[in-house]
Amino acid sequence: MSVLTTDLYTLTMADTFVRHGRDDLVSFEVTVRRPPPGRPWMMVAGVREVVDGLLGLSATTEELAWLRDDGRFSAALLDALAGLRFTGTVWAVAEGTCLPAGVPLLRVTAPRVQATIVEPVVLAALNYGTRVATTAAEAVRAAAGRPIYDFSLRRLDGPEAGPATARAAWVAGFAGTALPLAGLLHGIPTVGTMAHHAVMAHGEEHEEDAFAETLADHPEGTAVLVDTYDTPRGIDRAIAASRRTGSPLRGIRIDSGDLAAGARDARARLDAAGFGDTRIMLSGDLDAASIGAMVREGVPVDDFGLGTRLRAGEPLGGVYKLCAQHDVDDPARRVVMKRSPGKETDPGVHGLARRGTGDDTELEIHLAHEATPGEPLLRPVVRLGVPVDAALDLSAARERAASELARAGTTAPPVRRSRALRELRSGLSGELLLGPDDALVVVDVQHDFLPGGALGVPDGDRVLAPIGRLLDRAREAGATIVASRDRHPEGHVSFAARGGPWPPHCVAGTTGAELHPDLDLTGGVVLEKGTDVDRDAYSAFDGTGLLDRLRAAGVRRAVVCGLATDYCVRATVLDALDGGLETVLITDAVAAVDVAPGDGDRAVDELRAAGATTATTTPARAD
Repeated sequence: MSVLTTDLYTLTMADTFVRHGRDDLVSFEVTVRRPPPGRPWMMVAGVREVVDGLLGLSATTEELAWLRDDGRFSAALLDALAGLRFTGTVWAVAEGTCLPAGVPLLRVTAPRVQATIVEPVVLAALNYGTRVATTAAEAVRAAAGRPIYDFSLRRLDGPEAGPATARAAWVAGFAGTALPLAGLLHGIPTVGTMAHHAVMAHGEEHEEDAFAETLADHPEGTAVLVDTYDTPRGIDRAIAASRRTGSPLRGIRIDSGDLAAGARDARARLDAAGFGDTRIMLSGDLDAASIGAMVREGVPVDDFGLGTRLRAGEPLGGVYKLCAQHDVDDPARRVVMKRSPGKETDPGVHGLARRGTGDDTELEIHLAHEATPGEPLLRPVVRLGVPVDAALDLSAARERAASELARAGTTAPPVRRSRALRELRSGLSGELLLGPDDALVVVDVQHDFLPGGALGVPDGDRVLAPIGRLLDRAREAGATIVASRDRHPEGHVSFAARGGPWPPHCVAGTTGAELHPDLDLTGGVVLEKGTDVDRDAYSAFDGTGLLDRLRAAGVRRAVVCGLATDYCVRATVLDALDGGLETVLITDAVAAVDVAPGDGDRAVDELRAAGATTATTTPARAD
């Protein structure tokens, strides 16, 4: 993505941000305000193109020179753009998912300048891909199992749209494309027939010669176009050409006239001639409605080619809006909400959960730190500038689309907002709520890590009260409770005597290794780590089997607290994210060693940038 593939206002805003030192961490979310006309749902696509655009973000020497010559931009901005790369994290609804308008589809968390410049490309890719996939999905559903092929390139808004169109249609269930480049880029099967001019080159009286030439040159199979002059006669000549060459007539295509009548006549002629295996393809300004009508009427058609109307309809009204400013000093400005009449946005960073199937489906938008029953639909596709390849798999998207079409209802499912989000919108609490598919992970609240211990965290005992509140809530909500503790043998590799960074601490059998007695772990489990004398372990997931335990319990979100922010808590949060869990760091229930001043704050920044959200145990707003 060229840094100039944007709107001018993003560059002028970025210039102001750089001039005033405001390149802080922010989050933007994409929603579609209004549903496509007459459609209860949209099929999400274009996420791959969003990711490719973000990860290709850069500025060339020529582009920087143009900006410099323009005269409106500061040297500070040009310096920032010279080394620009996308380093943020992106969460998105998986491609192939069917959703109504008004829900979050994608979130970008990145430094403000990056997040600002990429807005037009994010919207262009997601709006277009979703529009095409939705149109294609409707056609696939109407075709009731008959293959549909993408013939759209010549009807698109420029040839550059071809690969993205073919990919979105393939996600939605098309059987292939006429675009060879899409075959190269995405592995989509390519198909082709012939054009009228290939027939016209031989003249009307020699139409059979045109068919014979094509069949002989491509005996592996191609569909010949039989409607250049007279369709019934063209069908008979195609049969004769096959007999003459000995090449199978695998298919014919009809592109004009009364397609239904033409298909019926073609089927009768082919069957009477012993060509019952020859397939009939119809094309010519088809759409879901015309395809569905032919299927309902029992027209004997085997395949459809869809071109002109694949990109039909109004562009989607997707918008990209600021929802959180994670680093601002004023808590009241960390969560933001647009209140323009008719264009209001939800405040904060969100998740999206789905429950039910068909017309009984319902969706809930919730704050990202909330535990909400149902299928979580927003998942990471980029982490700190690195793509999550498994989340972008094309085969998986195609399989998902088939499943989604089978479950999609005929009306738009209701979209609800969680209680906490409603409270936040009305100026009330953003307090953390726990649920049965949460795990509260309490990290290393041991005597040796508390004030007075061998490796005491300054002010570490302040975490005891908020962790106590969390434990009570977890039990009430039926959440999984896990506590980790170091249990080192004598002479552990982390100890200074063996060249490690720390004094002896949390030695097995000592008081220092015990968890603080104020922690009521009733109903929970305690996992021990660092028990191998020659191997250190910071994370509660390291060597404990915790991830398998949480997966077996159906946990989708880890809520992490304990000691110390900059070491064991940090490692635990990163491992939870890598394990595919939504992860919340409870900032008033952690404390840092701060070997170097500010280590704890830097760790929190790193974890948020990696995809974790933060919250507190008090009735305060959550990041």
